[in-house]
Amino acid sequence: MASHGLARIGTVIVAGTLWATAAVAHHGWSWAEGEQTELRGTVREVYIGQPHPTLRVQGADGRLWTVELGNPRQTASAGFTETSARAGDQVIAIGNRSRDQQELRMKAVRLRVGERSYDIYPERIRR
Repeated sequence: MASHGLARIGTVIVAGTLWATAAVAHHGWSWAEGEQTELRGTVREVYIGQPHPTLRVQGADGRLWTVELGNPRQTASAGFTETSARAGDQVIAIGNRSRDQQELRMKAVRLRVGERSYDIYPERIRR
């Protein structure tokens, strides 16, 4: 009985460690290229929530991108809220795209919607 309980604890520890590792890997920058690129397109969907707000943006070539912003507090501090963009708006995202060229995903450092710019990661913007 005691060994069965230890096995359960071990399983919980391993599962927790794997989850934490995946979360750090996903939310860090290691998955993204070092070079910044620009994506111009049309907003198709806006999500404001955990773990971080995202936009679904259709590029000029018709492909649908996921543009990740900062965590909700950081994104709000940049001035971007649920009313900052809506489906149909034109957007310019500057950021770091996924190293996996098959994955249409970008971590935005700056977002421009209409005449308004949102510096999500001002310290990372390359001028």
